[in-house]
Amino acid sequence: MSQESVELVKRVLSRLNHRDLDGALADVARDAELDWSRSEALDSGVYHGHMGSRKWMAGRWGELSEASVDPIEAIDASPDMVVTITRFRGRGRASGVVVEAPGAALWTLRSGVVTRLRLHQSRGQALRAAGLTE
Repeated sequence: MSQESVELVKRVLSRLNHRDLDGALADVARDAELDWSRSEALDSGVYHGHMGSRKWMAGRWGELSEASVDPIEAIDASPDMVVTITRFRGRGRASGVVVEAPGAALWTLRSGVVTRLRLHQSRGQALRAAGLTE
């Protein structure tokens, strides 16, 4: 299921980039955890379930007129874990200011759906969290 897991994660990111939250959540468990507590952004925190994911995305989309998470690398960490290295790009709705930030995350899957997404501050941190080395 490893390659399938990588493709599932890429599909979720693509749907989010097209602002298709319902489509993205089709591949996310109803009780999934979105752990954004390591973020330096204002929306830092832990979000639970589809409602929590909707709240997080509404905040992101509400503040930004443009936003994308561009996948740079998707690493098959195990049959149930994928590490993504990304670049976030956005434009402030009110200010017009463009922001960019690198990202690394560990995705955990079970039975063909995402059960947990945890942000990390670096590729190395995400790999170590998955039990891998650089």
